[in-house]
Amino acid sequence: MVTGLGGVFIKAKDPKFLARWYEDNLGIGFGQSVYFSFKWRELNNADKIGNTVFCFFKDNTDYFHPSESDMMINFRVENLDELRIKLKKVGIVVVDKVETFDYGRFGWAMDPEGNKIEMWEPIDSGFEESNTPFEANKVTGLGGAFLKCKEPEELMNWYANHFGLFFSYSSHTFQWNDLNKRNHIGHTVFSFFPMKSEYFKPSEKKFMLNFRVQNLDKLIEELRTSEVDIIGDTQEFEYGKFGWIIDPEGNKIELWEPVDEKFVF
Repeated sequence: MVTGLGGVFIKAKDPKFLARWYEDNLGIGFGQSVYFSFKWRELNNADKIGNTVFCFFKDNTDYFHPSESDMMINFRVENLDELRIKLKKVGIVVVDKVETFDYGRFGWAMDPEGNKIEMWEPIDSGFEESNTPFEANKVTGLGGAFLKCKEPEELMNWYANHFGLFFSYSSHTFQWNDLNKRNHIGHTVFSFFPMKSEYFKPSEKKFMLNFRVQNLDKLIEELRTSEVDIIGDTQEFEYGKFGWIIDPEGNKIELWEPVDEKFVF
């Protein structure tokens, strides 16, 4: 079954430009690449480091095919072969191939609303250290991936039944230990929203990402100085402070300064 969020992949008109924008404005160290690996420690084994990849693909890529979505989710799984067999037995569309690399094995399936899912049996030690470090006081991790869908309740039940996810208030929460604070539990949310939701506005995309940040007020002021589009005012809740911006390709980004110990799921 699923053990964690392995990655979020986004189509872009100009992946290299967008990666540079995210590095310059949010401090995500893409370097010369179009992917970045967020590193964390496993919840039950703090000595083991895991990876969640954030990556851009050209908008005409075939990698998301047959899905027409602009975003694809990657789940970390324990036994890829067993999971593929289980999915096939209940009639789920499973791509008839498995690919193997130094960093793990990959398979793919389709959910009921046409979203392609990448399933990854990881070998975290196979990751190359190609990214540059985070810039202080900016993004520190992936806080969430949000998707619009036609039938949120049905889709949640489907992911719960076939991938073992547990949803509370339309969200499943992945927990992990901070890379530098071994006993600090962090959270990354996978959540569904109805198609009519206005939460993603003014973006017309069917997805939105949330990034964890260290100092939201300072970051928002820096972004405003850099003439980045800021959406509304920051809002504060028991589990943290939130702000919203728009990237150059119209993707709405939620910025979250978390209070993890107050997180309820």
